[in-house]
Amino acid sequence: MDGFDRLLYAGSDRLPPELAGLRPPCPWRKPIGLICWGLALITITLDLLGLDIILPAVGTVLLWLGLRPLRRENGAFRFAYACATVYAVLRLAGVLLQATPMDGCLAELIGREWVTATGSVPLYHVLRTVLVQTVLVLAVGGLWQGLKGVSIRAGQEPRTAAAGGLAILEALLILLALIGLEGWLLVGPVMLVWICLVVGLYKLSKSLDRVGYALRPAPMPVSSGLALGLWLGLHLLGIGVLPLLFSRLPVKSQTPAYAPGGDAPLRAELLELGFPEDILDDLGDRELSRFQGAYGLKKEGYHDGGGAHLDGMPSVVTIEVPVRDERYGFHVVCLAYLRWDSGESSGGFMEGIQVVPDLQGVTVRTTCPDAVLKWQDSAGISYIMPLDFRSDTDDAGTSCYFADFSLPEDISGPVEGYLFWEAMPSLPETVSIYNYHVTIAHRRSAWQYPYTLPSDVLAAGSHGPDWRTYQWAFEGQLAPEGKYDPVKY
Repeated sequence: MDGFDRLLYAGSDRLPPELAGLRPPCPWRKPIGLICWGLALITITLDLLGLDIILPAVGTVLLWLGLRPLRRENGAFRFAYACATVYAVLRLAGVLLQATPMDGCLAELIGREWVTATGSVPLYHVLRTVLVQTVLVLAVGGLWQGLKGVSIRAGQEPRTAAAGGLAILEALLILLALIGLEGWLLVGPVMLVWICLVVGLYKLSKSLDRVGYALRPAPMPVSSGLALGLWLGLHLLGIGVLPLLFSRLPVKSQTPAYAPGGDAPLRAELLELGFPEDILDDLGDRELSRFQGAYGLKKEGYHDGGGAHLDGMPSVVTIEVPVRDERYGFHVVCLAYLRWDSGESSGGFMEGIQVVPDLQGVTVRTTCPDAVLKWQDSAGISYIMPLDFRSDTDDAGTSCYFADFSLPEDISGPVEGYLFWEAMPSLPETVSIYNYHVTIAHRRSAWQYPYTLPSDVLAAGSHGPDWRTYQWAFEGQLAPEGKYDPVKY
């Protein structure tokens, strides 16, 4: 203790009461505390009640607010602040993209999968995660170097191991994400070390306050509370409004190019085989020509007008017609007829169809479904809209065909769907039995987050309360003429 300190100590008992009770200033406690809380909320989140979005959003702005007053101290703090700003923009962009179809479009544009220990994920999601986390690592690294520079200027030996450890551990989280590491037995020890490092970072602020290093806070045009409110408001506005703008899929309609009637002898043959007359009357010549050479028929499913099916689900009839074929000897034409009653078809938002033409995947060879929707508007004008099916696999690895669409809004009467596909023999057996599924997904809620197509719900095999799905399972048969018996097999 030097002479000046002794004089202060000796005269401390004579200080006025209002000054004797004052605590020394702690300029570093608040910014470092905000940074610690920000890193905590960013890294440790809860997938419950939207907290996986809210907590990282709050953590992002707290990290930015903590670095904002430090940016005048040295270049490292300025670099960390710039990285925190970029990190905030990337996080917000990711949240907004997930409210629109753009997120899925970017994933399809890249189009590759990344295999992890828990399964494959789109490469786009992996690249986005790595980019965002790398910017966070750079921000924490800048914080580390900035604290080291401040300690040297304060005449202290740099004790910034906690900040350096956090930068290394945040980089390690990138590797864990790429591997797909899950489970508390593995992640728990990493999180325990991470918590210890955050506590160590907060203690560093106390040591800077004790040595009396004066902080020159940079000017802040808006208060911290206002910045936090504006930031969360942007998230809530984007998540609340953007999904409503994309609640329906485009309806590409045109006047029908088919004319029911035509081949009277073929129609008579199909009626004799048991083809439903009301469905047959709506088939055009092109659709009817698929059944040329028919020698059998099997009809399954239900078609009622009483609305006994689930809300939003169409009634369905599957018709299986074996026909002669010059190349294969025979093949089967399958028709799935779907009917949405007028009360169900109007006001719907998104629909999806999944066709599994061969559940076993080895019995038959099938073609991609060819489908159209038919309806009349309030003026009595008939329309037809083709459906585009894509080939893919569901989460179980089964080969499927998917179509996404929205039903028209201006309709008078039901909307009818006609799905055709063909099955050809692939094995030498004279008679083959195979199973096929038709599954429908229906969404009536205008708001959803993140943006999800019906085909994604169907592929996953699970859905939330705003979605309804229903599956019809049928048994098909491949048999040459004379062997086909829909009752026996």
